[in-house]
Amino acid sequence: MITLDIKDLYVNLPVQNILHITKFWLNEHNNINTITEQTLYLLKVILKQNYFQYNNQFFQPEKGIALGSPISNTIAEIYLQFLEEIYIKQLLKIKELVYYIVYVDDILIVFNQNKTDGKTIMNPMNKIDKHLEFKLSEEENNTINYLDRSIAETPLALT
Repeated sequence: MITLDIKDLYVNLPVQNILHITKFWLNEHNNINTITEQTLYLLKVILKQNYFQYNNQFFQPEKGIALGSPISNTIAEIYLQFLEEIYIKQLLKIKELVYYIVYVDDILIVFNQNKTDGKTIMNPMNKIDKHLEFKLSEEENNTINYLDRSIAETPLALT
């Protein structure tokens, strides 16, 4: 078992990639171009409204999404589901991964030790986008922490 934590997810999400990925999902699930175009236009306007104040000065970051925005969780989820679509599903299909679950920016993976290892899973993920960094934690003594809970690995009983 391993866990992956995405370092500073919201402030590192690349806006241009978010727009491309949103277009991908919209094209997958609808065939009306005006809906796709209007949705992308509105999303672009929303994403450009990312300002913060520090020492009485206003700043607009070049990348990332606003932490307090009501749409930020949805945007992050759209982005992460795309990563799952292009990378994780393949590993599940060839049975290198046995189990995969994500909660916001925390990922728990149970993998087949005969086919792969934690670093082999994580390394390509760190190359998907230069702004996103996945931090690997491996189990110790058949136990791993995920979302402030200890999860113990138990051997499968063969009958």
